[in-house]
Amino acid sequence: MKQSGKLFTCFILAILLGFCFSTNVFSKSTPVPEALKGIGGDFVLHSQDGDVALKDFRGKVVLLYFGFINCPDACPVTLSNWTKAFDKLSAEEQQKVNGLMVSVDPERDSYKKLKLFTAFFHENIVGATGSLDELRKVTALYRTSFIIPKHEPGKNYGVKHSIYVYVIDPNGQLRDLLDFGADVDAVLASIRESLQVTQ
Repeated sequence: MKQSGKLFTCFILAILLGFCFSTNVFSKSTPVPEALKGIGGDFVLHSQDGDVALKDFRGKVVLLYFGFINCPDACPVTLSNWTKAFDKLSAEEQQKVNGLMVSVDPERDSYKKLKLFTAFFHENIVGATGSLDELRKVTALYRTSFIIPKHEPGKNYGVKHSIYVYVIDPNGQLRDLLDFGADVDAVLASIRESLQVTQ
């Protein structure tokens, strides 16, 4: 009886451990984090190659960032980290990930300049922008904003903008929020976790 009792106990433990293991395995089905609910949504902007709609990226993980080409630090650091993370992905994973840099400086960042700028970093990164009204609507969806200071035509100026990377899962839901300075491993981990979300 004692032996059968031990076997029964081991059996129960095995079931519980298996359940815990399964819970981790199926963590891809976990809901969107509470803090991120209600943030984000579909939008349409424009690029050298035509309209860019977030819904066009369904089935892929999208790293979304609001910045501008003349940004001296945060923007190039962000896209550089994306490049390093993308290069660590397998060929199959790379086909399921895109970066999307939205310029909030449409006065200077033409579609052509954006395409050249993003292509310099990685072919999986797309550049898009729009009118100031369109950009305000999109940034509002993601609970952020941007400020372009008053300036004389032709004079250089900075743009205040968000420094966060929005990690959007294959279903179009905001899954993670990363600081622009997040290291490559953190970016890579967020991409791979988001790739596991069921559609």
